[in-house]
Amino acid sequence: LLVIDLKDCFFTIPLQPQDTCRFAFTLRATNHGEPDRRYEWVVLPQGMKNSPTMCQLYVAQALRPLRDRYPDLIIYHYMDDILFAAPEPYSPDFVTTVAA
Repeated sequence: LLVIDLKDCFFTIPLQPQDTCRFAFTLRATNHGEPDRRYEWVVLPQGMKNSPTMCQLYVAQALRPLRDRYPDLIIYHYMDDILFAAPEPYSPDFVTTVAA
């Protein structure tokens, strides 16, 4: 049994350059002492309605080669949490392959 929690999963999924303007926000200047600042997300932000679905799709796509290479391996994933289970222990190189 191997459990992995992917670090910053949402923030590793890039947005298409033409879509970054849709994820823009403005921070108001304090007491109008300077101009307002506008920022755009370039990676998938948390809190967007479709972010969880996008995360699920990207992780599933990334796991496809492992599913093909190890057909008897049971893989469950939810967002950035992945559980690997097998009827028999795998060799240490398996853990290295998964971690890479």
